[in-house]
Amino acid sequence: MKKITIVSTLLLSIGSLSAQMGAKIDQFYMDYSLINPAAMNTHQQGHVTLLYNKMFSAVPGSPQTTVLNVAMPVPSKNTGYGLYYMRERVGFSEMHNAYATYAYSFPIAGSTNLNLGVSVGALSQNFDMSKAIYISGNDPIIKSLILTPPVTRADLRASAFINGEKWFAGFAMSRLTKPRFDYVYYNYTAAYQMQSQGSLMFGYNVDLGDDVILKPALYASAYDFNYFRLQYNVSMWYQDKFWIGVGGNDIGQIGGNIGFSPQDDIKVSYSYNTPTGGQRIALGNSHEFHTFIGFAALGGGSRSGSKDGEGDADLNSANGGEGDEGEGSANLSSNGKGGNGNGDGEGDGSGGFGMSKEATITSLEDMKSMGMGNDTSKIKLPAIEKVKPGPGFYLVAGLHSSEAKANKQIKDLYKKGVLSYKIYDPSNKSYYVYLKDFASEKDANRGIFYYEASVPQVWIREVK
Repeated sequence: MKKITIVSTLLLSIGSLSAQMGAKIDQFYMDYSLINPAAMNTHQQGHVTLLYNKMFSAVPGSPQTTVLNVAMPVPSKNTGYGLYYMRERVGFSEMHNAYATYAYSFPIAGSTNLNLGVSVGALSQNFDMSKAIYISGNDPIIKSLILTPPVTRADLRASAFINGEKWFAGFAMSRLTKPRFDYVYYNYTAAYQMQSQGSLMFGYNVDLGDDVILKPALYASAYDFNYFRLQYNVSMWYQDKFWIGVGGNDIGQIGGNIGFSPQDDIKVSYSYNTPTGGQRIALGNSHEFHTFIGFAALGGGSRSGSKDGEGDADLNSANGGEGDEGEGSANLSSNGKGGNGNGDGEGDGSGGFGMSKEATITSLEDMKSMGMGNDTSKIKLPAIEKVKPGPGFYLVAGLHSSEAKANKQIKDLYKKGVLSYKIYDPSNKSYYVYLKDFASEKDANRGIFYYEASVPQVWIREVK
């Protein structure tokens, strides 16, 4: 017995919804390179993004989107490489999109950078008729779809992304070399017309103080410049650990999002949207799950001894065993004992501010004066000026996108008997946790020896 439905309705759904690929990503603000590949160069380390979106859950065969995005920026060379895969399902239709991206960054002024990207890839369209519901298998349209093999077309995308210290803007454009899929069965021809896609993104970060940041973002997309879609979101973040927000789009969906970071370099979030009015019952809600995993969380990253000293970002290398007995001014306390800051590695626990007093630390010298053995909850690390530090060779233990993460590593190192402080580099808008600075690279290389046991991932960052 044949199943019954109207094939033309399904085909119409396929044509109208598949043309919107890229616009079904509600949490575009979690990883801008999902929409604009050039944005990968704004990250200091590689990462993997996984995303799943299901629209209109009350409708059988409603659109589903699965995305895998791999970004591999190389900050020391101002370049980046990316791999992108998206699968879209609508009814019995599947569209597969795969791209490889190259991006390059140009410093403009201060902390502002222009990032340009080019992506080359392919789109493949196929029908799974085992999931189709139709009137008769003798229908020429059905036979055409059943006998038609997957059809693949090449695609080219160009993108530009400019980012300042607290804002960003991006533009991306795609153009199929042959934006059309044709199906032929006897005297029947079916044409599936694809559309060129363009997008604009804007965003700004508002520092509300107390480690709270408000992040409004806007994403507009256009198809052949005759169909437009608008998405927006405003999220409030606390210490890059928790965030919550509201968002919506121009097709009458509104909703919210929530997320948290279970550990450094991993973010997990969920977005919920629901249609307004009578469509809520007819269409159902939309759900999206998003996971961001930095390479450092996977055990990636290695120490760089080059002069540019970029290494991999967000290396929270506060781990390691007890420190070896140091020499000179290596600032290590032997076996984690309290030190008086003279660097001899022994220390008598004196010279500190005391466990019951608060200590405001504004420099590495303050850390030395405070000494070891204090409760880290009493150590206050106020925000530093976002200016270029003095020239020299800095022995770096970590690189962070936020000052809160840098402060956390400083305290983690302190618990392990290692004194450290932070500097800010406007060129890449990052915070470095450093152990000591040297006048020459030769002396800095010697300094690494004293820290290798307790801080394995330490490298040299040259500031000219």
